[in-house]
Amino acid sequence: MKIKLLKKIRVSEEDSSKRLDHTIAKYIPEISRSQLKKYFNPEGETVCGIFVDGQRKKPHYRVKEGEIIEVIIPENKPPILRPLKMELEIIYEDDDILVINKPPGIPVHPGSGHRDDTLANALIYHFRETGSLSSIGGEERPGIVHRLDKDTSGVLIIAKNDPAHTEISKQFSERTVEKEYEAIVKGTLFPEKGVIEKPIARNPRDRKRFSVSENGREAVTRYEVIDSMNETTWVRFFPKTGRTHQIRVHCTSSGHPILGDKLYSRKAGDYENLALFAKSITINHPKTGKKMKFTAHYPEFFRELLKSLGYLE
Repeated sequence: MKIKLLKKIRVSEEDSSKRLDHTIAKYIPEISRSQLKKYFNPEGETVCGIFVDGQRKKPHYRVKEGEIIEVIIPENKPPILRPLKMELEIIYEDDDILVINKPPGIPVHPGSGHRDDTLANALIYHFRETGSLSSIGGEERPGIVHRLDKDTSGVLIIAKNDPAHTEISKQFSERTVEKEYEAIVKGTLFPEKGVIEKPIARNPRDRKRFSVSENGREAVTRYEVIDSMNETTWVRFFPKTGRTHQIRVHCTSSGHPILGDKLYSRKAGDYENLALFAKSITINHPKTGKKMKFTAHYPEFFRELLKSLGYLE
């Protein structure tokens, strides 16, 4: 089995006495909780795992200044996802990143009820000859740095190598990534500019949904009204945080559900698609550091909806 050192961390004075798992999450934010759990509890006899000064430690171990944390993982095996031939609308591509305009109705990676019809499957097919995708996200999330809801369309960045993945993940973690969405919501939104600050948690009665909760995680969304007519509002959103379903939950909780959002509101209207679109995203290029903004054009259904409501001719 081939192995690789994912990260070596020297514990600073600031991090001394913190839990080992929390320290790793701070310096390697791209590792999910489930992945980290596997690294702490590797199967069988293996040289892979989490080590502190060469010794295996438990997640709750309190680290000390000067100690060396090593995260050693196995090299990825051949992809376990079935390749899917799908035309990708490419906005930008270089040796480090691929930026696409994701269509609505396509899950980003495998999950409940979706195994072979995701964007991850399409990426496996697209890069079947070069294999140029980051491996940090694991076998089922090749190149996936961030995600969009299945029903949300728009700009999505794919990492083509591990250094690019790590750097972009860091920008998301530090909230320096600028995201802009557009949506059409029910009713007249007032005031025309504002900030929605409502913590969000998973709904205890429905695991597929999220809701506003005092015990939830911080969620902040800035918005600007573009126009209002026919008892709807065309809105531009700038989410500061990136909680799952954040904009959808904030809109519904404010009494203005997004049109077509059948998951969160019976009043969202009988529309085939969710009227939420990730219009642009701005990052610092993972290699050059240059600030780059990527913008997608409206999906056909969104443009037609704007026309039918009178926003466009």
